[in-house]
Amino acid sequence: MKKTLLTLALAGIVLTANSCKKNDESTTKIDFTQSYEDAALALATAQKNYEEAVASNDPARIELAKIELQKAQDKYVESKNVYVAEGGTVKAEYENNLATSTQILGTTASGVVGNVINKTDSIITGKANAEIQNTASEVKAKVNAEKAKLVEDANKKVSDAKAEADKIKEDFKKSTEETKKSANEKIDKAQKDLNNLFK
Repeated sequence: MKKTLLTLALAGIVLTANSCKKNDESTTKIDFTQSYEDAALALATAQKNYEEAVASNDPARIELAKIELQKAQDKYVESKNVYVAEGGTVKAEYENNLATSTQILGTTASGVVGNVINKTDSIITGKANAEIQNTASEVKAKVNAEKAKLVEDANKKVSDAKAEADKIKEDFKKSTEETKKSANEKIDKAQKDLNNLFK
């Protein structure tokens, strides 16, 4: 009777463990599916934002939208690869969006941004160009001044270090000479004292 109860208890534990494992796997699969769906939605939104930015003819907005689209595309590809590896099947609609974003991020996007920037450049006045040149000259002068100061500081440090080394060397020489003189005086005195003893 006890053996039967033990067997039934073990069987119950095994069945519970298997059931939990299956639930975990299905939850994981749902998570991968959700991640894939979210990434596809983000890619579609980024494409829409890019199209609106291009329509606005605002170079800064276009560039930001392009960056957003690149990030969304990378995220979609990453999520899709994991989803497929876990046994998921990609949707044709999402793959079409991927193809579109890949085309947008190619030379077409660069061309659109380049054209808008060129158009903006062509309407900048001579005064604005002069201001840009003046600012560049000021920055260059400031950099040169900082560079000259750094060189001057470095040269002063080298000069100070050399002067300090020369002083230490001179002090050492002087100290050695004084020590030698003092020792000679002591030897002479001892010699005289010795001679006086034998007189």
